[in-house]
Amino acid sequence: MKLKQINLKRYRNISDICLSPCDQINIICGDNAQGKTNILESIWLFTGNPSFKTTKNYELIQQNEKQAELSICFEDTKREQKAQIKISNQKKLWLNQVPLKKSSDLSGHFYCVIFSPLDADLIKGSPKARRHFIDLALSQLTPQYIQYLTIYEKLLLQRNALLKELYHHPHLKNTLDIWDLQLSKTGTIISIYRKDYIYQLEKIVKKIYNGISSGEEQIQIQYLSSAFEEINTISSYEDKHIQYYFDKLQSCLEQDIKCGFTSVGIHRDELDIHINQMSAKTFGSQGQQRSCILALKLGEAALLKQTTKEDPIILLDDVMSELDNKRQNYILNHVKGQQVFITCCDKSTLQQLRQGKIFEIRQGRIVNVTDLNI
Repeated sequence: MKLKQINLKRYRNISDICLSPCDQINIICGDNAQGKTNILESIWLFTGNPSFKTTKNYELIQQNEKQAELSICFEDTKREQKAQIKISNQKKLWLNQVPLKKSSDLSGHFYCVIFSPLDADLIKGSPKARRHFIDLALSQLTPQYIQYLTIYEKLLLQRNALLKELYHHPHLKNTLDIWDLQLSKTGTIISIYRKDYIYQLEKIVKKIYNGISSGEEQIQIQYLSSAFEEINTISSYEDKHIQYYFDKLQSCLEQDIKCGFTSVGIHRDELDIHINQMSAKTFGSQGQQRSCILALKLGEAALLKQTTKEDPIILLDDVMSELDNKRQNYILNHVKGQQVFITCCDKSTLQQLRQGKIFEIRQGRIVNVTDLNI
């Protein structure tokens, strides 16, 4: 998959821009608050996912304007396609001039993987951030996964509401089995999806991280389930696994009634990341933590390609800071076969770049383009 052209009008601080990237590394450089991240965000919107910066449409529109317009031309393995988004108080979308009902209808047509400074929470933040990483990656790979997740979240809300009621109405306790069985069925499916994904991801990430660290460090990734003590031994969806999940919920019932929430399930699971057998969250340096995130994102891209047979576009926002020269060189020159967009402030970090295209941006405008492929 290759992005051939990007057109933005009245989008954030960008009045009117047309960008024709190359097929390899594309650098968008400039000072802070010039519009670099806005370009990456606009590309990401064509995956059908919400912005990684805001949930409010009006923030995507240039000040004192009523509508933003975004369009891209891209190629997949089959043909050239065009997509368009118009943003006012709502979003309107088209794919090859055919109107779409909702943003998620773009899913499965245009693939991206995004790294942004907000992803620091993937290592340093709560387990929720790591679960979100898995869920977002799986939702691009397997459309039905997000349906299971939505069902689970609704069931969990119902169970938690009932747990709070039991304190005043203990006779309702008998109705819990209904919710627990449904939670067990859906939770088991999601657990297997997540476990299988992390198993495949780790094998790829190990190789990528070995390259990023020049072979000096090793990464380990493990999915930790709160419902299944031996999650790695579960390979199929069977009644005995559903029963195990159900029994786990039942064993924690008295505690859950006291606390008023469900203490066991996929909403409490964790992704454990270690560097050289030590916790990346607790002992990793800033550079190591950023390298972990980068390896996870590049691994996500590799798995997307394996499943969809399409190379996802890689968006790396401010990835170069806090990385040493060896790690920067890996990003600039060793991510092969994929189209990459990288934002940065310091032009000196680009001296190692051998092939690619550099776009200098100032106040929402492209002021200079350097093509190293010529």
